[in-house]
Amino acid sequence: MSAVAAEWIKLRTLRSTWWALGVGVLVSLTLTVLGASTVIARWDPARTSDQAAMGIVVAVYVGVILAQLPLGMLGTMTISAKYASKMIDTTLLATPSRARVLMAKATVLSGAAVAASLLITVPGYLYGRFVAAEFHPSPLPAGAWTVITGGTLMIVVSTLLGLALGTILRNGAAATAALVAILVVLPFVARMLPCGEHINRVLPAYPALQLIEQVPDIMPSWPAFAVLTGWAVIPLLIAIAGGRARHRS
Repeated sequence: MSAVAAEWIKLRTLRSTWWALGVGVLVSLTLTVLGASTVIARWDPARTSDQAAMGIVVAVYVGVILAQLPLGMLGTMTISAKYASKMIDTTLLATPSRARVLMAKATVLSGAAVAASLLITVPGYLYGRFVAAEFHPSPLPAGAWTVITGGTLMIVVSTLLGLALGTILRNGAAATAALVAILVVLPFVARMLPCGEHINRVLPAYPALQLIEQVPDIMPSWPAFAVLTGWAVIPLLIAIAGGRARHRS
């Protein structure tokens, strides 16, 4: 618990934390408001209250997904800056276990990512209900929870993937480039390949977009959640194993 508290103090005292969170939340919330206004204005007047409620949730979580890169970059900066400044040595003197340090950082960053998603979704949802008031949107329908969970998981995964890449590569620029390649470039390239659908099944972007109903389903929801979770867990395990290997050598 002391390691988590220490990482929280470090995270909230860094100027880059507030820049990354501020940019991610502000840009995503702005685009959410603009997007919701545009989409809702085009709705069929016959849309039911449940359809209206679902449409609002989907519009809001499209905005949440847009915050993945700023939050992912926050993950890379949190650890790569320590390697660049050699402060990682001080951290490991206080907490010799590399795995414990990384898990503490992951816990704090996950909390920051969830907080960021709430700062986007709560105002966005309230605004969406206001704009769509004539449709009398119902409370959240059952299907909305898949969208909510999928969108929130994606922003957490992006943040933790940034942390893992920063730990593995130990360079902020290289980690950020790898993050952009995984989240943006590879899914785009895969779409142009004959076997692109199979490649996109194992990349994080398509399952996330499927869960928030932005692309056709290519897998059931639970495998999509499993793929997303794997992109947070497996890179972190590789980072821990790599750290132990370097320590032994």
